[in-house]
Amino acid sequence: MLKKRIVLATLAVPLVLLPLACSKDETLSKEEYASRLSAMCESFQAREQKIGEPQTLEDLVEKGPQVLDALEETIVDKVHSLKAPAEIADQADRLVDLTDEQRGVLADLIEAAKKNDVAKVQELAAKNERVNEQTGSLARDLGAKSCVKD
Repeated sequence: MLKKRIVLATLAVPLVLLPLACSKDETLSKEEYASRLSAMCESFQAREQKIGEPQTLEDLVEKGPQVLDALEETIVDKVHSLKAPAEIADQADRLVDLTDEQRGVLADLIEAAKKNDVAKVQELAAKNERVNEQTGSLARDLGAKSCVKD
């Protein structure tokens, strides 16, 4: 029912955690940007796997807030601080917008589940999937292969 969002720069390998703390003034190379984005996605995927994918409305009410927190902490909050090089700046800005949209859709999805609004949950789940696909495609284009589930 609820396909997982791209592991978007949703990112970060616990073993090989690159220094994610970077100054907003530090412009990254395209490779550094992709690497940090991939690390964020790996971090999100690891947390999401521990939480488990919601299968029912009850699961969504219980696990959804944890998934939302993981998304915010591993990707949304961090992607805003990455300064992309000029050659990919427009794509990076679009990615930031999509991660914000994804956070909003997921929050709305959780609220709809709490209200037991099945029609709204289905509508938002479809929207979440579309945003995930867009985010995944963009992350792949940016070179962050860990952000896309096969």
